[in-house]
Amino acid sequence: MKLQNLIRVALCALMLMFVAEGALAQKSGSKGKEEVAYPNATRKEPKPDMSEKNQRDLNKANDLIADGKDDEALALIAKVTEDKRAKPYALAFAKLLEGQILWGKDDGAGAIAALNEAVQMDALPNSNHFDAMYQVAQLQLQEEKYAESLATLDRYTRESGKNTADTQAIRANVYYRMDKFQEAAAEMTKAIGMTNEPKDSWFQILIASYFELDQYDQAAQVLQQQLAKDPGNKKLINQLATVYINADKPDQAIAVMVKAKSDGLISTGEDYMQLAKLYASGEKHKEAAAVLKEGLDKGIIQPGYEPWRLLGDVCSQADDEACAIDAYAKASPFAKDGYVDFQRGYALYYQERYPEAKQALDAALAKGGLSQEGEAYILRGDASDAAGQSAAAIADWEKATQFPSSKQMAEQRLKIVRAGQKLARPSKK
Repeated sequence: MKLQNLIRVALCALMLMFVAEGALAQKSGSKGKEEVAYPNATRKEPKPDMSEKNQRDLNKANDLIADGKDDEALALIAKVTEDKRAKPYALAFAKLLEGQILWGKDDGAGAIAALNEAVQMDALPNSNHFDAMYQVAQLQLQEEKYAESLATLDRYTRESGKNTADTQAIRANVYYRMDKFQEAAAEMTKAIGMTNEPKDSWFQILIASYFELDQYDQAAQVLQQQLAKDPGNKKLINQLATVYINADKPDQAIAVMVKAKSDGLISTGEDYMQLAKLYASGEKHKEAAAVLKEGLDKGIIQPGYEPWRLLGDVCSQADDEACAIDAYAKASPFAKDGYVDFQRGYALYYQERYPEAKQALDAALAKGGLSQEGEAYILRGDASDAAGQSAAAIADWEKATQFPSSKQMAEQRLKIVRAGQKLARPSKK
């Protein structure tokens, strides 16, 4: 875990204090002063002081932690915290070690409590005191204590006199998780501007914040800047296409993915499916069908319900009935409801392939789950009537009268045939 690693790094610094306590004190007025971690801190740095016994126990505890013997380390830490003669410096260090162990045990609340105790004792050198405070803010973020995390960060920057890009990024992360996306975007923009090496995760939070604010142009701008640095990043490419779709700019989304395909970056079944869906959303149905056929023919898209259904839909929209019928037929064995069989029956009916249309509609009604069940009975009745099977047609139309969406159409058909008139074949809508 990143936070656990941060605590371990801080711990190494603490142990150096144990080993070279005297030397550090002596260097307080020398050139070593240049390495002070918090030169602008408002807090007066306390003098390190602990007994040899406490130092020995805490150093041993640290060694045990390094060996993964946390329970044995806790026993030594308890010896120090229960020592009535232990000085605040030793007690504070003991709590730091305890906080590390508890975090390693996934006890975030316990780790926060221990580290807070170390800070409240106000006995640590500034480097350890403020590092512990910073770690508390991070742990509070992980534990979803967002208001507390912000308060700790504010205290940290105020008292330490230090506000880094990392601190700003944590603050932005907290705001994002609080659904305060405007604040998150503002704070993350500051963080990115404070360093020459912003982390990729920071840009992701900034993009996500703009996305939640429906500020798609800003999100796209950030993504374009990132892609300029890493043009082969498929994750960024997919995100940019998604942003354009949400911004109601399907042509720009398609352009992004088409370029990616020409650059050899569209290589998986998921990539092909996304490009096909983008074409479909932009009403470029022939192009969508071509991408799906290519992916299926090359074995890049694995055969299944979703690709065959989508191919059937886009072929139908492109008025390529042969393609639609074939695709829906291939989707049918994978289908859990009657949608593709209904669509296949519809296409077959208007191809005047009435027996096949009836079979497809039989399958659709048998599988169920239709949003247009009444219309399915209408269509099957029409197919039966066209095939000269009047009794079957009337039976289906009578069933269709039970559905509000198809009741009027069914009654009109029944009235016509019962009057001895011939039903006109409707044209495809």
